Amino acid sequence: MDKEIEIDVFTDERHPYYPRPNLIELVAKRKTVKETIRYDLDWYEANDVDLMLSTPVFQIDTKTKTVISTSQDHGRYDKLLIAVGCRPFVPPFEGLHKNNVHVIRTLDDALDIRDAVKGAGREIIVGGGILGIELAAAMKEVGGEPIVVSNEDRLLPMQLDDQGSAVLTKQLEKKGISILFGFNCKSISGETDATGIVSTTNDTISGDLVVIATGVRSNTLIAKNSGISFNKAITVDEYMQTSAEGIFAAGDCMEYNNQWYGIIPWATATARVAAKNMLDFGSAKFEGITPSNQLQVAGIDLTSIGIIHPDSPDYETLVSVDAENGKYFKAVLKDDVLVGGIALGSRKIALNLRSLIVKGENISDIKQSLFDDA
Repeated sequence: MDKEIEIDVFTDERHPYYPRPNLIELVAKRKTVKETIRYDLDWYEANDVDLMLSTPVFQIDTKTKTVISTSQDHGRYDKLLIAVGCRPFVPPFEGLHKNNVHVIRTLDDALDIRDAVKGAGREIIVGGGILGIELAAAMKEVGGEPIVVSNEDRLLPMQLDDQGSAVLTKQLEKKGISILFGFNCKSISGETDATGIVSTTNDTISGDLVVIATGVRSNTLIAKNSGISFNKAITVDEYMQTSAEGIFAAGDCMEYNNQWYGIIPWATATARVAAKNMLDFGSAKFEGITPSNQLQVAGIDLTSIGIIHPDSPDYETLVSVDAENGKYFKAVLKDDVLVGGIALGSRKIALNLRSLIVKGENISDIKQSLFDDA
């Protein structure tokens, strides 16, 4: 937006920017490291951006406007954006220190896991969310024998209901991915190397590789160290400004009006507002987003948008199920206006639902044929 300003980017990573969804492609060997990285060093140079790799910032001195890293202090800034995302949430299982126990958050994590799959007899993924399922599919693709273990009673509880989860589970099992529900992991077995996991009821699952994929939490450490307000995430106003003047936050590390979504549309929308206000304060206001996940889960198209778990009789729900062919569609309406939906197994139906939700029009005349193109 302004080619004249100076931009410094600090990261604890040793690699330039890559989209985290690409890490699954890396594990599955569908992408190389070079292909995984979206903006390489040449991009930063061409855009006159100073990139400081392996330089984590752990504190901001808001009085002197100085950035404090592990290597040296950097000052001063005129405007500053905190975009540190999330960190993996790892429950306090016993035995996390053992060999062959991993989390996946960085490019180097993905490389470690890919290498570990080669020598593993069976891979255990603890966590039935998007990341856990995608990781299992990637492991299967490179010759692994993964099992996804969840303490929930269904997959993707944020994106699917019971019926939708059952359809997805059946399709994943067809692909050779084992799923186990209701297993509350308490520890990792083995002496030095991981040999499996143990539940709270002392049930066991044997495996030579354990990956913890139990979700993420907003990274608020920099706010805590700098006297910047935070709750579950760093709090901002409608301009994406934090409690410290001239310091903004965007993406997974921040919350607005008690709302937080760990999804790409949230990151991009908040980043655009932050960027505009860093250049011209007051020029843009954040008005929220309609939460939407458009995914490929192990090669299966899944879109989840708006209200999918209605908690009031004021809502009407329409459902279509074709379990054998891996298709499940759900529409949630209020006063004949579409306010949410699930489309599993059809991108065309997903696009139609999204369009109708955005329009917000009365669809009483077409609601019974919403899924006809399936």
